[in-house]
Amino acid sequence: MKKRRIAALSCAALSGAALFTFSACFDFGSTSLDSKYPYEIASELGYDGSEASWLASLSGNDGGAEIRAIYDEAVAEGFEGSFLEFLQEYLTVSADDSAAVNRALMSTVSVWCTFSEQVVSGGIWRPGVTTQQTTSAGSGVIYSLDKSAGDAYVITNYHVVYNKDSAGTETVSHISDDITLYLYGGEFDGGAIEATYVGGAMDYDIAVLRVEDSEVLKASSAREAVAANSDAVTVGETVYAVGNPEGSGISASSGIVSVDSEYISIASSDETTTLSLREIRTDAAVNHGNSGGGLYNADGKLIGIVNAKTEEDGVEGMGYAIPANLALSVAQNIIDNSAYRGALRATLGITLEVTDSKAVYDDLTGKAYIEESVSVSAVTSAPASGALKTGDVLYSISLNGREQVITRMYMATDLMFGVRKGDTVTFKVYRDGQLVSADITFDRDSYFTLYD
Repeated sequence: MKKRRIAALSCAALSGAALFTFSACFDFGSTSLDSKYPYEIASELGYDGSEASWLASLSGNDGGAEIRAIYDEAVAEGFEGSFLEFLQEYLTVSADDSAAVNRALMSTVSVWCTFSEQVVSGGIWRPGVTTQQTTSAGSGVIYSLDKSAGDAYVITNYHVVYNKDSAGTETVSHISDDITLYLYGGEFDGGAIEATYVGGAMDYDIAVLRVEDSEVLKASSAREAVAANSDAVTVGETVYAVGNPEGSGISASSGIVSVDSEYISIASSDETTTLSLREIRTDAAVNHGNSGGGLYNADGKLIGIVNAKTEEDGVEGMGYAIPANLALSVAQNIIDNSAYRGALRATLGITLEVTDSKAVYDDLTGKAYIEESVSVSAVTSAPASGALKTGDVLYSISLNGREQVITRMYMATDLMFGVRKGDTVTFKVYRDGQLVSADITFDRDSYFTLYD
């Protein structure tokens, strides 16, 4: 298999370099027709609601009668086709996602991090070490917001706030202690928002920033992102990448989901190991500086955190985003475990394997899904020992009263970021043809692994 070169998408700006800003116009509008839409006719007949509410009203008791009245009016105006031909020709939905995309803009920040780097100078005869300041640009998503207090948590990528070459004077080694955020339209001196590093997980490329008592936030139209269930993402659906490409300011690009879930190999932020990260692939344009920004669906809901793209000659349209379910679970874990400046993931002490995988096509929705049968291939240690057995087939995992049916192996591992010390998790498994339950309590520090 041909190896791909995957690159993280932070954007470094060298001291003294000129920054060129490019603007682009994205048309999210609808296709117009020379003839009138049924909604336009309905408006002329006295309907004063939105097109969305009108379409919704068609499913009510009077929907059929209203469409017939529109058809009669069209015939009176000269339409010569049958009622069915009228519906086929004119009853179309005008798709316009621009309102949803604009909401996403208000949940996005540009992230600027300053680092101190030591540079050897003077040559071999008069060696010396000087310190220079470098700045990198990325993006972030507002995860939670208390506008009245001016407080917020922002999710970004770990590699956005990390610099392996930094001088080590930062509060946390190699993490910037000079982080500035800007809201959409606020990239000017008066719009600067100071942020501090809460924690991060290098192995998952997620970091969390904290804003406190910001007057800029208090007076803004900022809003926290609303997340969708990223497990329900399907190939072909329209998506929008919103971020700060090339440090040129917050903007949007559009595309589709190319692959709903796949693993890619990418160098860790410290370039010492190769990570295997689960990602959503998209052909929406993403560039350096998009890192940490959101990938949104057509409803303006967050489905992923953009973090990488394929950079290889002849390859285009292969950008990647960490699925929102995983990214937000890691982020909340970091917030809850802020004393560790990292994420504590529960460790089961088992090895899982996929014993069967198949594609399922839903005739009702017209969408295809992958379903996997996930089995326990080995029980290696506590806390699973005595509760789960080799050969068990996972059906579901229940945490805090919420049951998640396991249809992909990643669901089981991702859920472990939601476990806190003292939690009891219920596993339902098929064993010898019977559905049985097993409770596992995570009440020891040794049952957790720190990712920082």
